[in-house]
Amino acid sequence: MRKNKAAAEIWLNKAKDHLTFAKAGWGESGLISDTCVLCQQAAEKALKALLELENIDVERTPALKIHRLADIIAECEMYYPEVGKFKDDCDRLNVYYFDRYPAEISLDLVEEDATFALAAAEKILNFVEGVISTT
Repeated sequence: MRKNKAAAEIWLNKAKDHLTFAKAGWGESGLISDTCVLCQQAAEKALKALLELENIDVERTPALKIHRLADIIAECEMYYPEVGKFKDDCDRLNVYYFDRYPAEISLDLVEEDATFALAAAEKILNFVEGVISTT
């Protein structure tokens, strides 16, 4: 089956935008929560780019209109088994998604969370970019 590189690149570019903004925001303001949330979003969109590459329209696939990275990785592994190496990073990144709204119980994120999130998101984006660029 033919790959949908154009759609994949749209999703990857959005992921890159999130990561770029997370890095800039972290460097400028040190806002931990927003940095972590943006990194989770960057990883999510990058992984969804892999699915778009396989002609899976994630916007029209109800099972993929989710934010749970473990489910998205499971879907990606059907096409790219090596993406499984990011499962642990994604489990941790996924927790940050829940910090996007005020809650009665704060996650109490610390600087280590932001530095982890930035590094993990960058690894995932670099992997996905490598796959897409060789297609």
